[in-house]
Amino acid sequence: MRIDAELSEDPSHDDEKIHFHFLVSDSMILLTFLFYLSTHVVADNVIHIQYFRRPEEYGIFRVDLDGSKKWESYIYMNKSANIREDDIYKLIKPFFEGEPSTRKYESSSITRHLGKQFEYILNRYPINEIIFENLCSQMKPKFSSLLTSSSQLPRKIKWIIEHPSASFLIPYGFTKGVGREEYHLEVKGKASLHVDNFDYEALQNAQKLIVKQDTEFPNGVSGEKLLKIKGSEVLIEGRNEVDSDDIKMFAEEWNSGDRFIQKWEIHVIDDQQQDQFYFEKNGFTLDASVSNGKFIMTTYKTPENRSYQFTSL
Repeated sequence: MRIDAELSEDPSHDDEKIHFHFLVSDSMILLTFLFYLSTHVVADNVIHIQYFRRPEEYGIFRVDLDGSKKWESYIYMNKSANIREDDIYKLIKPFFEGEPSTRKYESSSITRHLGKQFEYILNRYPINEIIFENLCSQMKPKFSSLLTSSSQLPRKIKWIIEHPSASFLIPYGFTKGVGREEYHLEVKGKASLHVDNFDYEALQNAQKLIVKQDTEFPNGVSGEKLLKIKGSEVLIEGRNEVDSDDIKMFAEEWNSGDRFIQKWEIHVIDDQQQDQFYFEKNGFTLDASVSNGKFIMTTYKTPENRSYQFTSL
C-alpha cells in the first residue's frame, strides 16, 4: 500500500506528496527503532564463581555471555590430581571454544583451576559483572592479581561472604576503578565486614552501593565515612552512626551540586534517634530523616501545597 496516495491530479501537489511521504517514512523508522529498543535489552557478560567447603569441597565457575551462551564447570577436590596450569589450559580451551555446556573436573588445587578459567575468560571477552561467593583465603589475592593484569574494569561487582574467618577486606584489585555502576557486599552467618572497606575508592564512587549485613557480627561506620560515599543510591545495613551535623553536610553538598541523591537508606545503631529535615533547591526537596533505626534521604519535586517547613543551611 502506498501511503503517499495521490492527493490530487494537480501537479502543483507533487511536492506536498513527496514531503508527506518522507514524514511518514521517518515516523515509521523511529517507531521501528523504539520497538527494537523495547524488545532487545543488551545483556551483560557475567562471571560467577562459588566455593564450597562442606559436605564436599568443590568450586563452580559460570560464565554467561549476552544472556544467551552459558558455560558451567564444577571442580572437585582430588589431592592426587595435581594438574599444572599449562595442562589446565589445554583442558579448558576446547571447553570454552565449543558450544555452551557443563563439565566436571578434579584437581588438587581448586584455586589454580578456577584461576586459570578466570584468566582465560578475562583475556577472551569483555566482562561487565563479576560475582564471588565464599572464596577461600588463597582465591581472593589470586583473582585480584588476574583482574589487575587483564586491565578490565567490570562495572558491577558483588561479594557474598558467609565463612566465619577474619573480617572481610576487599582484595586490592577490586578496590578502585571497578563497580562504577553497582558495588554489592553481602555478609552472612558468622562473617564480618572490615570497616576499612569504606575507605576504598570503588565503594565511594559506585553509583549504586549495597551493603547487607545479615550476620551475627554487624559492623558500622561514622558519618565522616558516609560522607565520602558519592553514590546516588545507597543501602548500608549495620551499626552506623549519623548526627544532625552530618545530615546538614549532606544537604550542603546536594545544594551546591556536588552530590546527587536518589535514595539513601542507612541503618543506625541508635534506634531511638529522631530527626527530620527538609531542604530546598530549584523546586526540589531533599527529605532527610532518622527514625526507627534508619537514616533515609530522598529527593522529589516540591509539592505546591507542602505541609512542611524548609531547614535553612
